[in-house]
Amino acid sequence: MCIPLRQVSERRFDAGVVMDTWFAIDDERSALADDLATLDHNKWNAPSLCTKWRVRDVVGHLIFGSDMKMGPIFVGLLKSGLNFNRFMARAGLALGAAPPDELLVKFRKTVGLHRTLNGAPPEIMLVDLVCHSQDIRRPTGMTRSVPEATMLTVADTMKSIGFPIHTKRRIAGLRMSATDADWSAGDGPLVEGPLASLILVMAGRPASLEDLSGDGMQTIRVRM
Repeated sequence: MCIPLRQVSERRFDAGVVMDTWFAIDDERSALADDLATLDHNKWNAPSLCTKWRVRDVVGHLIFGSDMKMGPIFVGLLKSGLNFNRFMARAGLALGAAPPDELLVKFRKTVGLHRTLNGAPPEIMLVDLVCHSQDIRRPTGMTRSVPEATMLTVADTMKSIGFPIHTKRRIAGLRMSATDADWSAGDGPLVEGPLASLILVMAGRPASLEDLSGDGMQTIRVRM
């Protein structure tokens, strides 16, 4: 079963600032819930930045991911031919079929839920949440200034992720550099731009390529 990984997961920056990862997760969940409450039903059905997922399906995925248990995961993986991405896609679509009002209630209930799969750090959940929040906000015209400490944690966590989003392979041999924050990673031809857009590209979202520039753009476009 899923159990609380830690009551407090902290990240310390060079400047001495300590960030509570679970607090950041709750903050982003609350902010996204408030934004979702402003959407009409048509926008719940709008395409997200995730291929083949509507906004409602992304919300379904976030609900499912907030409290995954090993038993249902094992069964779901077997039904999906042991394909993790297919399993997660089916789970998001199944939950996303619920009415928007019901989805919003369920998503609000994830605030304060501090669980991950055994052994997984909460930073992985924060990556998923921040990326998918942009998947929802960008195509629906919503914006949010995510705290810089949260964005730095997400970027630093993402740069070394292999499966399932393959960021490490996508940015190999490139230097990713933020123009609005003190963050960079890697060596090689430059890809630079707003940190939020770099995060989306690292997650495999081509929609934010237009925000970036540098000698490494041709390489990153091919890899997308």
